[in-house]
Amino acid sequence: MGTISSSLPSTSAANTPVTTSSSSSTTLFTGTSSYSGDLQNVISRAVSIASLPIELLTSQQTTLSNQETELTTLGTDFTAVQTSVQAIQDALGGSGMNTTVSDPSVASVTVGDGAVQGAYSINVTSIGAYATSLSSQTWNAASSSSGTPSTYNLVVGGNSYSISPSDDSAATVASTINAQYGSLVQATAVNVGSTASPDYRLSLQSATLGPVDLDIQAPAQASLQSAQSATTGYAESQTTSTWDSSGSASTYTLAVDGTNYTISPTDNSAASVAAAINAISGNPVQATVVDVGTGDTPDERIQLQSTSSGVSTVDLQDSSGNSLQQQGTPVAAGAGVSQTSWSWDPTADPSGNPTTYTLTAAGATQTFSVTDNSAESVAAAINALSGSPVTANVVDMGTASSPDYRIQLVDNTGNATSPQLSRSTPFSLQTQGTPPGTLAAYEVANSGENITSDSRSVTLATGTTLSLTGTGETDVTVTQSASTLSTALSGFADAYNAAVGELAKQYGQQNGPLQGESIIYSLSQSLASMSTYYSSSAGSLGMADLGFTLNDDGTLTYSPLTLMGTDLGNSAGVVAFLGSTTGGGFLQAATNALATVDDPTTGLLTTTETATQAQITSLGDTIATKQAAVQQMQTTLTNQMAAADAAIAEMQQQFTYMSSMFAAQQTADMMYANE
Repeated sequence: MGTISSSLPSTSAANTPVTTSSSSSTTLFTGTSSYSGDLQNVISRAVSIASLPIELLTSQQTTLSNQETELTTLGTDFTAVQTSVQAIQDALGGSGMNTTVSDPSVASVTVGDGAVQGAYSINVTSIGAYATSLSSQTWNAASSSSGTPSTYNLVVGGNSYSISPSDDSAATVASTINAQYGSLVQATAVNVGSTASPDYRLSLQSATLGPVDLDIQAPAQASLQSAQSATTGYAESQTTSTWDSSGSASTYTLAVDGTNYTISPTDNSAASVAAAINAISGNPVQATVVDVGTGDTPDERIQLQSTSSGVSTVDLQDSSGNSLQQQGTPVAAGAGVSQTSWSWDPTADPSGNPTTYTLTAAGATQTFSVTDNSAESVAAAINALSGSPVTANVVDMGTASSPDYRIQLVDNTGNATSPQLSRSTPFSLQTQGTPPGTLAAYEVANSGENITSDSRSVTLATGTTLSLTGTGETDVTVTQSASTLSTALSGFADAYNAAVGELAKQYGQQNGPLQGESIIYSLSQSLASMSTYYSSSAGSLGMADLGFTLNDDGTLTYSPLTLMGTDLGNSAGVVAFLGSTTGGGFLQAATNALATVDDPTTGLLTTTETATQAQITSLGDTIATKQAAVQQMQTTLTNQMAAADAAIAEMQQQFTYMSSMFAAQQTADMMYANE
């Protein structure tokens, strides 16, 4: 506050400041008049009277806070009871069951929620097989003619799924399939070659047992060709007549402009001879097996092409020195060349209609159809197109025992862009595995039914699952574990008694925070409904038959031996008495009783604690408002008392002054009179 000053030029005491404090502390009021103490008493009394409601509200707030703490404690205790009830449910399910399998090589068994006791005889006749497929040839990782990764169709059964990997490598295509459709099929990039000469293929395996078509396809209208760096402009030749592979292995001579190379293939097949030529040191010639015949009547020849310029003749001679080749016209320099990326799929159009193809060469497209979808027929149809834009050859990239036919396209216009070939139906890239997938099959004794499954994990009964591992007969038994159930029931008794003990603190002379509150009665009734549960439908069993004794103080005493005796004589009755949390019996009754108390949204404890918290908050707001009002009143009274004290002090100063004047005058008068 500001200082209180007198209009009289008297003592400096009139300038002493007045000090105040909050209503909860001692007010220091220092005045200059002799009545300042009385004025302080007036302020203190007024503040004390005004603070009485605050003290009452604070006491109420403390009581509510204690009740809230106790409600939290009870909530923890009742949650523990709910947990113990669930533990009993679990003991009746998988965790409380013992299982035996007479022949583990036939099957293994697992149990879960809902499992019941039982004995089963199983005869497994087949554990089934997964359908598989493998790429027909080395996976070609080259991108499409546009330079972008290709789009493929994944076929599983009768369904087709589109996949677009980030690149065309076997590993990336496999990982893309697994990431998007791993629940249907598992893809793996496998090397069927050697470390030095890898040969990666895509292997597919169905996620379920049984016959399922598994395929990867180049979709309709996708290019079937990959660009090649051909040795264009170089000398070439082709075997004059159908290659004769009869007889034992012969020795041949390769003549390249007068330079002779002796070759000795392992046999006389065109593929072996071509491989021997390509193995010559320095690679003077590239040999390719071409088929100029038809699908029914193949006509394989060996095509030779020089690998360097300046060569005019490339010839192959037999052991007698006879030429086997006819010299050809070299491919035009700079011409585009392409070759089918995968083994040619001769499968006809599933619709039964002729297969339609589109050839793109030098920027122009031509569409044609073939009834016979063999590589030879398609190549012949291409060579018959108007204007002969390309020359099509059927080349064999395989061996004599395992041919691998492709179509090679050579641009005849001199255009450097590789010719492309696409068709109106998908192009299969996989060969289905053998044997095909089969379903698992088993029979449960006395059922008279042979059961099939697309999984080796089969449900024998509710909560009981078999994993089939082999064929043969085996016996499976599922029995209740009395020790597991006994442990769960003992845990329930402990949790129950803890809740009863906490409620007991709210009765009688213990004077707990919730003494006299109706919620204590409701909570006690919920516990009592569990400890006195009885079921006439379960063989007239009660809690006592399970080993529970209700004591005078409301607690339970549990006896495992009593449970053991009842279980030996009436195991089915014990299970029926307990029931389940959702299917009747003690467990459902206990769960329902606890839900009315401990439900996180509507439970009695939850709603009561929420209401108590709201009251505490409301009281806090009211106390704060009243404290502010008392503080303002104290400030106002202090200012008023300070003004009154200053006025009194001024009057007292005037009185003293006047008294001094009269006394001086009287003294003077007396002195004058005495003289």
